[in-house]
Amino acid sequence: MSQALYDPEIGYYAGPKNPVGEDGDFITSPRISEVFGFALAGLVSEFLARQGDAVCSIVDIGCGDGSLLRQLASSLSFREHRQAHFFGVDRNLGRIEGGEKPGEQIDFLTSVEVVPQQNPALVIANELFDALPFARLVQRQDGLHELWVREEDGRREWVELPAPHYFQTYFAEREIKLVAGQFADVALEWGELYESICRIADRAMIVTIDYGFPDRQLFDPRIRKFGTAAAFRHHAVHRDLLAEPGNQDLTAHINFSDLRRSGERSGFQTLLFSRQAEFLLRLGITEHPLFTPVQDLPFDNLLDASVELEKRQAARRLVLPDGIGQEMRVLVQSRNLPESEWSFQRKLF
Repeated sequence: MSQALYDPEIGYYAGPKNPVGEDGDFITSPRISEVFGFALAGLVSEFLARQGDAVCSIVDIGCGDGSLLRQLASSLSFREHRQAHFFGVDRNLGRIEGGEKPGEQIDFLTSVEVVPQQNPALVIANELFDALPFARLVQRQDGLHELWVREEDGRREWVELPAPHYFQTYFAEREIKLVAGQFADVALEWGELYESICRIADRAMIVTIDYGFPDRQLFDPRIRKFGTAAAFRHHAVHRDLLAEPGNQDLTAHINFSDLRRSGERSGFQTLLFSRQAEFLLRLGITEHPLFTPVQDLPFDNLLDASVELEKRQAARRLVLPDGIGQEMRVLVQSRNLPESEWSFQRKLF
């Protein structure tokens, strides 16, 4: 799976093609609507205001083409621009839209470890952890097995082998008991990567937005007996992970409990764990003009009206009960920051 996703020559995420967007294989919240960046820009401004005159790092890990980071940077006032330094981190910087621009206050880096650590930092990780390679496991009567891939005569097929002890330890430490025939998808790197993010700054806030659940829900055999592994190709989801290695996205829901515990071990406190829709509503996403009542807007022709309505429908996808806003979860943790209530903690009603 690591080869299929990240091999320098054949890996899905290693090529120049952007996998996100209408011409890609899947869509993310920043690409669905500009209102996602609008809401996060409000959090950036709030974070900067609480740091006094300190220069702050705004870090987007898994920044992709850099469009979200540039939207956040463009939203700041002149004073805020002097206070903020933006960093985009991604393994593949070849997809940065327009490349790195001279004079731009954004540094694009390939590793979390090289982000300067002297400044208070607001870190955003949007759909980062579900892009990590994961292991497919299955519980059998004789114990836990790991699924490997065998290739013979040009055909790929799954092969079950006894799982290494560290996977058994993973479930034992979390007091998770899989039932016979139950599949589970696990990346041990979830917690390891989060711990490395925790080292970015002594004063920091980490906002993680991703598909996933706490461990009790993620490994509940009544709901997810066959795991969560999926492949995406041309905006269609299917379960044949071996179909087109290197040409399709492979993903699984993450264990938010791993992230939460890793942060708390590093001295972070959990400020919020909720659905993305609630998080964005608390940040004031509906203050964006796209949420203005449509009857209050003048239109010169039907084409303009159609384009505007399409934008409004996309914006609402982020907060409606049946959209991506309900499927995604948000974890916010902080360390050594003011304890007064943040906007995302306020009550909606």
